[in-house]
Amino acid sequence: MKNQTRPGFTLIELLVVIAIIAVLVGLLVPAVQKVREAANRMSCSNNLKQLGLAMHNYEGANQAFPQGRNGYPKVVSAPARLLAYVEQESLQKLIDPEGTLAIGTQNDLAGKYRVKMFVCPSDPRNGQVPGSEYFGINYVANNGTGVTFASNGTISGYLKIPDGNGVFAQIPTRFADILDGASNTAAFTESLLGTGLSITTRPTDLMNIQTVVLEVPSGNDPTPADCESGAGTWNSRRGEQWINGHYGNTLYNHFLTPNQSGKWDCGNKSHNKGLTSARSFHSGGVNLLLCDGSVRFCPNSVDPLIWRALATRAGGEIPGDW
Repeated sequence: MKNQTRPGFTLIELLVVIAIIAVLVGLLVPAVQKVREAANRMSCSNNLKQLGLAMHNYEGANQAFPQGRNGYPKVVSAPARLLAYVEQESLQKLIDPEGTLAIGTQNDLAGKYRVKMFVCPSDPRNGQVPGSEYFGINYVANNGTGVTFASNGTISGYLKIPDGNGVFAQIPTRFADILDGASNTAAFTESLLGTGLSITTRPTDLMNIQTVVLEVPSGNDPTPADCESGAGTWNSRRGEQWINGHYGNTLYNHFLTPNQSGKWDCGNKSHNKGLTSARSFHSGGVNLLLCDGSVRFCPNSVDPLIWRALATRAGGEIPGDW
């Protein structure tokens, strides 16, 4: 009886097949990641649209938008004041807008509940700074430019939160106060949650560079030079509390452009002055909610003058195309 040779792959053919599979996987994985990120970006955009609708409904019921926060220590945030308008009425009832965030108060306890629509799925923190008992937020309210400018374009002063020239400061803003036009004025944008790690030296990894807030020495203004120097205390708890109306939690301004590199977000230790930018892990920019309720994708490359024009409610600027 003759021995019959069973057909099969040679070693070379097997290696070729493996190489082809590896190439296909290499092509497929980035495509899947792009599809997933596109879905995440759309989810974040939809969350911002819901905040825009809540803003409009709040203004209709109260004849003004919610405050960015009240005077210290009554610092309940704008997102916390909008809960009843995003189907979170039960949680809203736990909150005293005129109360403090002292440990053990109802406001403190309310901040330990997760609000799904406050979370952007592109942020790997999934709504909570590691090690924190509180839940955070990826959407921050526009307090303005953060600074005032002299006629020659140089910085002439640093604005505290109550004096912000955006939509969310201490004095409630009405639609009638937005003289620059609702479609030309920012309301909310995206932010990232901190890592919760102990950081004692200048961070070098992308995650901490994008999420850390540099706290300058007590009594100092957070100048652009401070944001570059790295002299201060590194706060890795950015976005930790959705109920807290401080910079570094639920407020931002438009001095730094979106995802700006080379300068860390920074602020003073009182958290009432800062240069705190819009930041996201979306490729190329951030979602931006305007006061007319529309959401646009703002590129990282936006002109700083246009970006700052979008910050003010009545600055008289014309942002132009972006």
